[in-house]
Amino acid sequence: MVLSPERSSPTVGVGVFYRAGFRLEPEGRTGFAHLFEHLMFQGTTNVPKPHFGNLINSAGGLLNGFTRHDYTAYFEVLPASALEMACYLEADRMQFLDLNEETLRNQVDVVKEEVRVNVLNQPYGGFSWLWLSQYAFSTYPNAHNYYGEFADLEAATVRDAREFYETWYGPGNATLVLVGDFAEDQARKLVERHLSSVPARPAPPTPALDEPLPKARQEHTRIDPLAPTPQVAVGYRTAPFGQQDHLPLALAARILQDGRSSRLQRHLVGEQQLLLHVAGGPHYPIGDSFEFGGPALFTLEATPRPGVTTAAAVAALDREVELLAAEGPSAEEVERARRRELAAYHAGNDSRLGRMTELGVMAAVHRNPQMVDELPQLFSEVSPADVTRAVREWLRPERSTVLHWQPPAAGSRQ
Repeated sequence: MVLSPERSSPTVGVGVFYRAGFRLEPEGRTGFAHLFEHLMFQGTTNVPKPHFGNLINSAGGLLNGFTRHDYTAYFEVLPASALEMACYLEADRMQFLDLNEETLRNQVDVVKEEVRVNVLNQPYGGFSWLWLSQYAFSTYPNAHNYYGEFADLEAATVRDAREFYETWYGPGNATLVLVGDFAEDQARKLVERHLSSVPARPAPPTPALDEPLPKARQEHTRIDPLAPTPQVAVGYRTAPFGQQDHLPLALAARILQDGRSSRLQRHLVGEQQLLLHVAGGPHYPIGDSFEFGGPALFTLEATPRPGVTTAAAVAALDREVELLAAEGPSAEEVERARRRELAAYHAGNDSRLGRMTELGVMAAVHRNPQMVDELPQLFSEVSPADVTRAVREWLRPERSTVLHWQPPAAGSRQ
């Protein structure tokens, strides 16, 4: 449990972070992490589906959930007077979720439709977050289809869902985060009153996530019948959380592509006019620099200008990254990157939901919620030499995977 009192407004944020993300789901259960994000809103034997959301909304609150690679989170932001109700509801769905055939079939269909809308029937659907990792990694946890194979979803039974729920959704695999207007003693009593009744279930073992670093660049092409123009993504295997190069790489991402003064924006979009768009960074575009507890990607994604091939775009990206590695960033570039990083950090922590999410990720994924308040100091200690070292070590062609995303007319990579 993580408590973060802050009395500036009479509201609270309540979050439960289960260590049950995309890459933790067992083989044959692809898509179950995301499926359960839906099932957890379908009511319990005590609070049927229509009432769960109605209770939060009628109290003046909001609720939702989201799934990431290493966790699934559920949250409410509501008036402080409704804190006890939120604790009761979270305890209730941690032990009495109503899993039945009708609900399961309905939510499988909902998830399949979401995949159709967001991926299969969408230009560039899931381009650099869903597909690139399947090429860049080789082990099942890191390389399977995170949205879920339709065959696995359609084959799911109530027994399968119950087994997943009892394995991954116990208190031993969950982190509760409370942020906002409460007294710590009072909050502890409320949590104890409602969640102490949830039967203990041991946390499941974490699957082996590590895999060897690549020794040579891999390049792959996918044809997208809906894409009007080519795109390309370069994914570098990046420094895991906790390594000395982790924070320097976060600043390197901003030096390379964040804002008009960044190197890629200034040189490749502006001066040379090779690209229409470029973006990226650690774990882009899902999450931020702290979302992952194991192998991850530092991704650069680009849209070439008409007449510029994806191969030429990759060559241009390579030149800029190699130049940064060779000469290092200036002190001014590092300071600008640090200010933008901390501005985003402080803006996020200024809201109930933002701070709750930061604390939940640090606690659930990294077991270190204190780092949320240590980050400004840690970023202040990153030097230009640190950024140079990190870029030289990790943003190397031989540690990268390239995905060329082509419209049908392109046929194959040029």
